[in-house]
Amino acid sequence: IVLENCRGGGSALSPEMAERMHAEEFSWNGFQWFKFHIGEPKGKTKKILYLHGGGWVMNSGLAQFAFAEYLARETGAEIWFPEYPIIPEHNGKEALDMSMALYRDMLKECQGEAIALGGDSAGGGLAVSVALQIKAEGLSQPNNLFLISPGCNCGGTPRNAEEKAYEDLLLERDPIVSTRAFPTALKLWSGPLETDDWRVNPMTGDLKGLPPMLVFAGGHEAMEMGIRQFVEEAIRQDADVVYYVKNGEGHAYVMYYDYAVEERKLIVSRLL
Repeated sequence: IVLENCRGGGSALSPEMAERMHAEEFSWNGFQWFKFHIGEPKGKTKKILYLHGGGWVMNSGLAQFAFAEYLARETGAEIWFPEYPIIPEHNGKEALDMSMALYRDMLKECQGEAIALGGDSAGGGLAVSVALQIKAEGLSQPNNLFLISPGCNCGGTPRNAEEKAYEDLLLERDPIVSTRAFPTALKLWSGPLETDDWRVNPMTGDLKGLPPMLVFAGGHEAMEMGIRQFVEEAIRQDADVVYYVKNGEGHAYVMYYDYAVEERKLIVSRLL
């Protein structure tokens, strides 16, 4: 079912969920994307560009749609939700092009200060690349950048023996994600670009001046070391970043309501 719904066989969005969120479906260069809304905006954020995870190789799943529904309900913002190009058929530059096209269209309807940008896992890394591209083009920036277990350092490697031991421990604990596949994923995701280009590996970008970043990770997920390196680099560059890591939790745990009530409330509070 996962492969059928998440590898081009059709959207995992259920008719019931689509009805609750008043879903509208669109296409960009043949790639599907949605708008969701529930009620009216309750605060400063009128629109949210949300980029789903899936290891750079899968389309969105029910968990991402459920989280989009939570954001739509709690903030009243309109959610723009692209099924962006994925590997191996496509690459990160194509995904960035689609995401930027949607963001530019958002700016035709409101200022960046009324837009939030976020994502989970691979989508979190893409969200950072989008923020970097927005800054590079001098466009009106989003009010916030919220990242759930973001794949923003998929080229990251242990820098010393202590980090290597830590990574090995995380790999033993994490039943969902293995960072051993990241070099292959990064090569495919880079497409026509170099693997150290910030458009595909945002860890290498100029992070200072990005919107305020709120970053989450589980203490038992294999990506925590790489995410921590990204946060450390953001701090070194004087970027505005807050990092929450929760011991005992796994990859993208914030998306699962029973495990992350307070974390979800914190995201919403930043958007209102």
